Formats: sequence, C-alpha cells, structure tokens
Amino acid sequence: MIIKKARLFWSYQINKTEQWLSIMAEQGWHVTDVNLWSRVFTFEKGEKKKIHYRIQYAKTLPETLKNEGWNIAASAGKWLFVSNVTEIIQIYPPRDSILKRNRTHAYTAVAIVIFQLALQMPILLISFIILSFMDQQNIWLLLLFLGEAIALACIAAYIFKSYRRFEVLEMDATIDPVSNGKKVWKLKPGWMYRLEETSKWLEQLALEGYVLEKVTATLFTFRKTAPTTIKYECVFEYKVQPSFFSAHKEVGWQLKYSSNVTVLNYSIWAMPYRENEPIPQFSYDMKEQKQSIKRAFKMNISMSIYIILISSIALYANTLDYEEPFISWSLSGITRTLLLAGLLFWLYHFLRIIIYYRKSMKAYQ
Repeated sequence: MIIKKARLFWSYQINKTEQWLSIMAEQGWHVTDVNLWSRVFTFEKGEKKKIHYRIQYAKTLPETLKNEGWNIAASAGKWLFVSNVTEIIQIYPPRDSILKRNRTHAYTAVAIVIFQLALQMPILLISFIILSFMDQQNIWLLLLFLGEAIALACIAAYIFKSYRRFEVLEMDATIDPVSNGKKVWKLKPGWMYRLEETSKWLEQLALEGYVLEKVTATLFTFRKTAPTTIKYECVFEYKVQPSFFSAHKEVGWQLKYSSNVTVLNYSIWAMPYRENEPIPQFSYDMKEQKQSIKRAFKMNISMSIYIILISSIALYANTLDYEEPFISWSLSGITRTLLLAGLLFWLYHFLRIIIYYRKSMKAYQ
C-alpha cells in the first residue's frame, strides 16, 4: 500500500521534516521517494518501527556513516534521506552543506525582495496617486501587483526565519541565559563601532554587580548580582564558520549576543573567572587578535565612510534652495538640521573609530 503526502517547504524545515518522517515510520509508513518539483513524499506501508531520519544535501553517503548504521531510504537530486534503526547512535550526518545551501537561498530571497520592492513601490505609489484623480477601473491591476509584492516578501521572510531557526540550532548559537537577579537596562549606541571599549565597559559593570544577560540592538539587559570578574569579548567575523559557536562554548565561553546573520557577524562572549586565575582570552594567538581588530576596523570605517557620504549628499541636496534660511521651521529646514546633526555624529564616530583602532593596535606592539 502506498500513500503520498505533500510538504511544501520541507527543505527549509529540516528538523521538523525529520521528526515527521520518524513519526510516519512509527505508524508503519516508510518514505521511499520524494518529488522535488511537487514536494510530494511517497510512503510505503510496512512494519511499525522507531527510525531515526536525517536529511543530507550530498551526492553520496560516506562509508563512516554507513558503518554507523545509516542507510539511504530515499534520494532526489542532491538530497539524501538517510535512516538508522540503531538505538544509540554515535555519529550523525553533518549539516554544513544544508546550512550553506539554505543560507544562499535565504540571502538570495531577501535580495530579490529588496530589489523587487525598490523597483515596484515607487511605480505603484505614483500609479495610485494618478488613478485617484483619474479613471479607477484599472486599480485592481495595481492591487494585483501590490499583492504579488507582499506575497513575495512574506515567502522571503518565511525562508529567512526558517533558515535562522535551523542555523541557530545547528550552530549552537543560542544565547546563554542569566536567570537570577533584578533586570537593569542600559543603552549604548554605536557599541559595534567600539568593540574594545564595549568589552571594557561590560567588564567594569560586572565588577559593579551587573552581569550581561542579552543585547537587543543598542539596549543591553543586565542582571543585578554580586560583583564578579568576567572577561568579555566583542568579536566581528566576516563569515562565521559552522563550528564557530560550539567550539568556543566547549571551552567555557558563554554567548551573550549574535547578530541575525552569519555574514558580517557581531557577537559578544563572556567567561567568568576568579581573581587569582589568569584572565581568559578568546584567542591566545597575538596575530589572530590583531587580525580580529583589523577586521572590525575595516568594517566599521567602511560603514562610517558610506554613511558620511550619503549624509553629505543628502545635506547638499537639501541646501540647494538658497531663498530659505538654513535653519527654519519648515520641513526642509528641520530635515537639514537633522541631517547636519547626523553628519556631525558620524564624523565624531569616524574619529573615535580611528583613535580606538590605533590604541588597540599599540597594545600589541
């Protein structure tokens, strides 16, 4: 007996799909085929068994996994659906290829949506304005285009969120909680542009009894506890490798923050230690420490230059009206004031980034 079941977004819900296949096997339905185009799974009736399933994005199954009891239950394209009936499994198939594939899909989907919205929204807005004064019989066409853009954005958001959940779980990028103590919140705008300073700031607060729990943008959440010594590291990576988080957690580092993307990633780590113990280091290789500082500096200085250029162009464009005073209570006057304030703010940040970079590099000379 054969049944077929559709699962539209199974490749973006790897863990749930594996659990679903195991549940089906316990009910006596064993997967035998998967159609990539229709997203339909074919099951064959058999003996009720407890089977562990893992989905692989690879052409072949390595011998080491075969020796561990893993067998190919079904395959489709580059996808392998492998099963194992062993109760205690020592080796599980790696996820690196799936992470890479889904990451590419997630970022591509977001890029397409941004391009689509940037292209369509101005046209749609202008068309709506024109139709509001003219014949409105064809407005349903605009609504159709708007609906298509919204649907595309929703699909991209779903793919990205599914990928992030899978990535956080597989890369062990979960935040280590702090459950005791009264919550205290502190703002620190621009902390990503001064990583060394932020680390020292967090260490000083720990000595005052404020232990970092989590970070949301520029809002830092602390727990009030007894004063303690904690080494903090604010880290920037161009691209986070799959083992980055788990490797550092294994040696005792606690993850307190990680940005939502593994490309151009910022993270904050903490490790408590006793006063009579050596201060732990995120990396004991001085060359690697200097490279980390340089990576953060290049990223931060590039972002600052970009924002300064955009702000300067916008400010210049808003000063072309020479008949109006630079500062006035009109919309353009308020806009100019805000643009000038923003430009000065980023020029200040630009100088501080350079100063802190020079100070940080001198410490390693």
